Amino acid sequence: MNEIDRLKEETEKIKRDLWVLSNKTPQASTSTDLTQLQTQVSSIEDALTNFCTRITTLENKLVEPTKTVIFDMASDDENLNYGFTNGMLPDQSITRNDLSTFKYFKFYFVSGETESVLKVDLPSQDSAPFSINHTFAQNSRGFLTVFVEFSQDLTTISFKDMIYVLYAGNSGTISTIVWYDTNLSSHGHIKKIEAFA
Repeated sequence: MNEIDRLKEETEKIKRDLWVLSNKTPQASTSTDLTQLQTQVSSIEDALTNFCTRITTLENKLVEPTKTVIFDMASDDENLNYGFTNGMLPDQSITRNDLSTFKYFKFYFVSGETESVLKVDLPSQDSAPFSINHTFAQNSRGFLTVFVEFSQDLTTISFKDMIYVLYAGNSGTISTIVWYDTNLSSHGHIKKIEAFA
């Protein structure tokens, strides 16, 4: 049972307790009755306070993290496109001193008409440098594998390499595998990089 289901269950219990409390048959008040009533009211108040705190915690978790665009080939701002207006290609890199302040990144890779989004969590400084690779299909016969690296000091993202693989030949026959290891934007490129605090 997740936290939201637990909160729903507790809401129903609080509703039942309040209903029972409000529908008690009035009796001659005694100090024992008042003490029990105060104890029940206090218990419900504590449950409501706890409930509100947990809802606030959940709401804070659901708030969208702050997004910063690190690279965008479509931007007119040279601070965002870095001159890579055809997309970021192998052997190109981006350097920013604030990269280590983010929790995770989203890379938007493009190959032909296909786009793939990869989420990358930033590890601790002790784990740097670190590399990622990502493979996705461009079409029914071709796919792209890209290799990206974060530098030791976590200030640079480098597009290290890409391999575009095409299966040629007809169905039912042995296919020929053609490897392309070029810097052609049509084979693949990074369209955008976003960072999240």
